[in-house]
Amino acid sequence: SMAQAGFFSTFLGIIHIVVQPFIGYLSDRSGNPWLIIWGPILTCIGATLIPQSPSYGTALLFVGIWAFGSAMFHPQGHGGVGHVVSGEKLTISLAFFSIAGTLGTTTSPLFAVALVNTVGVKMMPVAALIPVIILGLFTWKTIPSLSRPGEAAAPPAPGGVISSLKSVLVVIYPLLIMSTIRDMASQGVRMFFPLKIAQEGAGLSFIGTVLFLIMVGSSVAMLVISRVADRHGKKKTLAFTMAAASVFLFSGRAAGGWMAILFFALGTAAVNATMPITAAIAQELTPNARGIASSIVMGLSWGLGNMMMAPFGKIGDLYGVDATLFVMALLPLLSLPLVLTRPFRETEKR
Repeated sequence: SMAQAGFFSTFLGIIHIVVQPFIGYLSDRSGNPWLIIWGPILTCIGATLIPQSPSYGTALLFVGIWAFGSAMFHPQGHGGVGHVVSGEKLTISLAFFSIAGTLGTTTSPLFAVALVNTVGVKMMPVAALIPVIILGLFTWKTIPSLSRPGEAAAPPAPGGVISSLKSVLVVIYPLLIMSTIRDMASQGVRMFFPLKIAQEGAGLSFIGTVLFLIMVGSSVAMLVISRVADRHGKKKTLAFTMAAASVFLFSGRAAGGWMAILFFALGTAAVNATMPITAAIAQELTPNARGIASSIVMGLSWGLGNMMMAPFGKIGDLYGVDATLFVMALLPLLSLPLVLTRPFRETEKR
């Protein structure tokens, strides 16, 4: 059922919710890049072992390894961007970071097929690890420290990770809510819109093409919207983009054929384009806790969004996939009142 299909994403979300804040705490207290080196290695091991799973339970285990590696990488990866670029270039730099991730997601199926055709499924984990290990060594050599010269690591908080997490959440909790809404909408469209066009008779090749177009559109939108946000203000750009996303998604639900695909692609692109903006605002508000801030608005929100895929799948089981897509279109509108909260007012003063 759609609920079962959504549970993989829910499980991914649980791992990220538990692991990312702790990893963010560690990354704020050390410039050592070991997290961004070992994270991809674990991700590669888990992802390449999934095709060899003898059972659903084993597949969940490998998904867990994959998710743990991903959760290790992202807080230090996102936070590190804020340490190595200037503030006026932060949003566009985070956009490039996200686009690189999107490019990896887009090309990974092609890479997997190439590995299966050349070395076979059994040897795929070994072959896939080679470029990841080479990249890790390159990172160690070229980025020995993720900090600016003279920049000190954050001091240990009296209450440890929980105290640090609370102190950051007090400042950026509206950004967490907005980011969670964004991730629910984005992941929901990518999961349930393909089911809709599959029910209408589309084949796997056509569905793959649609998902590719959505990813390309999201990448272009991130660059354009991030540039606009850096020049004309993050708050105004964020509100306009979220409102436009809902308009596009509602239009896609009402349309059919290629027009529906176009509108859903535009809506998803608009939603995803807000990702670098919320991340930049969070890092600007908490400059000494960039790792934790990134883990909250990029990781914790992503995990919460994934956890909602199973409930959204249940809505689809009960009322049809169109009902689920209606919820996806409504979500960005629900985030708009958040731009009136304190973090966004503070951002306007900067």
